[in-house]
Amino acid sequence: MTLSKKKFSIWIIGPSAAGKTTISKLLYDKLNKNNLVLVDGDQVRALYENNLGYDKISRSKNTYRYINLVNWLMNYNISSIVAVISAFQKDRITCRQKIENYFEIYLKSSRDVRIKRDKKKLYLPAINGEKKNVVDVDIPFEEPNKCDFEINTENLTPEQICQKILEKIKVGIIKE
Repeated sequence: MTLSKKKFSIWIIGPSAAGKTTISKLLYDKLNKNNLVLVDGDQVRALYENNLGYDKISRSKNTYRYINLVNWLMNYNISSIVAVISAFQKDRITCRQKIENYFEIYLKSSRDVRIKRDKKKLYLPAINGEKKNVVDVDIPFEEPNKCDFEINTENLTPEQICQKILEKIKVGIIKE
């Protein structure tokens, strides 16, 4: 598949262990990589020396970093796939307002499934009170009320999820 000449930013959102990184990497590999960058939330934190915390205010500030980075890339005709939690509706509304051709994909799964997938070991320590500022434990994840595509990741393989996303987004940003 070849990307159209129209710049875009595909945001793959959801709580930790929903599959954002896995799916975004697969999606990136399936698309023509010319003028396309994969932006992963953990990598951006490292790029900025991880100098923001994980509390609600810091998470929102981090969203502005993603917005600024994506818009800077777009100035050079580079589109992006962004894999981030994006827990707050107000931040996602800001993304829609500030990012040209913003496309939001919500990866949905139950907390029980995400706990089983949790390689970072975030959920159980947070549930047991040993860790703070974990989305969907002591910081709520606000389900999107205006995402472009929602997909439940519980009973599909990453390849099946990627294929469903490709089918959904090919109108408008991808030309066969």
